[in-house]
Amino acid sequence: MTVSSDPLPAAIRIAREAARMIRTTVRPRWVRLKASVADIQTSTDVRVERLIRDRLGTAFPTHTIVGEEGDGFGALDLDRPTWFVDPVDGTTNYHRGLPLVACNIGFWDGKRLACAVIADVMNRRVYWAKAGRGAWRGRTRLSVSDTRSLARSLVSTGFPADRSTNDNNNVREFNEMVLRVRDVRRIGAAGIDLSYLAAGCLDAYWERGDGPWDWAAGALLVREAGGRVTSWDGTDWMPGMDSMVASNGHVHDAILRHLARVAAGRAVTT
Repeated sequence: MTVSSDPLPAAIRIAREAARMIRTTVRPRWVRLKASVADIQTSTDVRVERLIRDRLGTAFPTHTIVGEEGDGFGALDLDRPTWFVDPVDGTTNYHRGLPLVACNIGFWDGKRLACAVIADVMNRRVYWAKAGRGAWRGRTRLSVSDTRSLARSLVSTGFPADRSTNDNNNVREFNEMVLRVRDVRRIGAAGIDLSYLAAGCLDAYWERGDGPWDWAAGALLVREAGGRVTSWDGTDWMPGMDSMVASNGHVHDAILRHLARVAAGRAVTT
C-alpha cells in the first residue's frame, strides 16, 4: 500500500480486511481480563489491531495511531494527524457469538475529525463518512431520524467497565431515562450504536467512560448524517472527552436536561 493524501479509501480497505479476519477467525475459548471482569481482551483483538496498525503505518507513516489494544489512551496531541482504532468493538459479544461487532477506524487530521469507517462485521456492512461529504452505508446516503419527542424516541446506552466499583456508572441516568423514552437498547458496541443512529434506526445514544477509539468514527458519522454529538455538559464532543450524547438533534437538549438533573441529585446526596 502506497502513501496516500486521501485517507478514506485506505481506511475502507483496511476496515474490510479487518472485518474479514474477525469473521474467519475461530472465536477464542479463553480471554484475558483487563480493568475488570467486564473488560476482556481476546487474541483476536490483538491480531486485528496489529493488522490495522501495520496497514495504516505503511500508508501514513507520519501519523499517530491510538488503539484500544496497543498503547491505550494516554496524552493526546490533537495537533497531530491521529488515527483512533478499535479493532473489535463489542469483544464480549464476539466472544459469546452475538452478531453485534464493529471495527472502528476514525481519523483526526490535526484540526477536526476528517473521515470515519465502521465495519458492521457480521452483517457485512461498511459505514463511512468524510467531513463535508455526508455519511454513507455503502452507496446509500444516511440521515438521522426526524423523531422530535423524547417520549417517542428509541435510544441506546452502555455502562463503564468499572461499574461495580464506580458510583458514576450510568445506572442512575439509565433509571431516569428509561422512564422518559419509548425504549432503551443496550447493544454493547458503540460503533454499532452510532452507525444505527446515523442511519435513523435509533434516535439517540448516551454513555460515559469509553475511549476515543470507541467514539471518534461514530461521532463523524452522526454529524455528517445531520445529527449532534456533545459531551454530557453540552460541549461539542472531541477525542479525549469521557462522555458522549449523540442524537438526531431534535431530542438532544431534553437528554442533556435529564442527565443534568441526575448529576444535580448525585451532588446533593454525596
